[in-house]
Amino acid sequence: MKTRASLVALAIALAVMAVILYRLDWQAVIATWASVIWPWVVATAIVHVADSWIQGLRWRTVLGASDVEVKPSTAFWAMLVGTVSNVVLPFKLGEAARAWAVARLANAPISTVASTVVLDRLVDLGTLVILLIVIPPIVGPVVGVRLPSPRILLVAVGLAFVVLALAAAWWRRLRLSRKRSGAGGFGPRVESFVRGLNALRQHHILAQAIAWAICSWCVRAVVVWAMLQAFGLDWPLVRAAMILIIINISIGVVATPGNIGTFELAAAGALRLLGATPEVAMSFAIILHLAEVLPTALLGALAIWKFGLKLQRPDQ
Repeated sequence: MKTRASLVALAIALAVMAVILYRLDWQAVIATWASVIWPWVVATAIVHVADSWIQGLRWRTVLGASDVEVKPSTAFWAMLVGTVSNVVLPFKLGEAARAWAVARLANAPISTVASTVVLDRLVDLGTLVILLIVIPPIVGPVVGVRLPSPRILLVAVGLAFVVLALAAAWWRRLRLSRKRSGAGGFGPRVESFVRGLNALRQHHILAQAIAWAICSWCVRAVVVWAMLQAFGLDWPLVRAAMILIIINISIGVVATPGNIGTFELAAAGALRLLGATPEVAMSFAIILHLAEVLPTALLGALAIWKFGLKLQRPDQ
């Protein structure tokens, strides 16, 4: 059912894109592509790969709190495995792929690694909410943009953290009480999953992860800003951050394999709202998506080959 919904969303997004592309002035499109400053495009791709390293450091911080010690390079390659998997899998299933990769490379329980992925994504989402609160007042109102209420998102993310923390605390107390009463233990998979949430009890570790997340979102804003320079759009960094927010909210709501279609529509729509021509907006969206996906996906495929990763079941 989920796969069918993803394929339907992909078909709709591609159909909308086809209509938009058909209505573009192709002479203006050709002129736009001819005027692109390609060194800026290369810089965009390089900075985006660097962001994968930073995201790997964020995740590594959470992993370390759960006694899963990995090298920064291992976390980086695992993030890339997730990226290449997201290109072909819907609903962000690449997140499961990166958990699987670290479980294989670090010989760690998959359930522990999986819960660190959940916590890592929450940290990343929470930082996006902070951007959603801070950036719009700086940029000013944009006609036609209706972003979700940051208060609602902040409450939602906060509740998710609280639920995870309370669940982990309740589990530890229940486990201790069962041990004291001589009752049998719980399943090792559940024990392992709860262990992956250890960062919630170590505030300094959680603070480090949030710091890496803030750094990552800043770098992602620079990625968008660099691509704006490639198209001769000398817009400030805060506008690039606004475009970044719109793109990520859109691809979070509608998940297609590789975010094909939804990414382009969101990015092009954001540029149109900020005053770019349709030809520049769609060209920007296509090249930005290619610059972000192609290098990291190729490196992810290289990681799968380099480490000889096979679809085997990791130790539980």
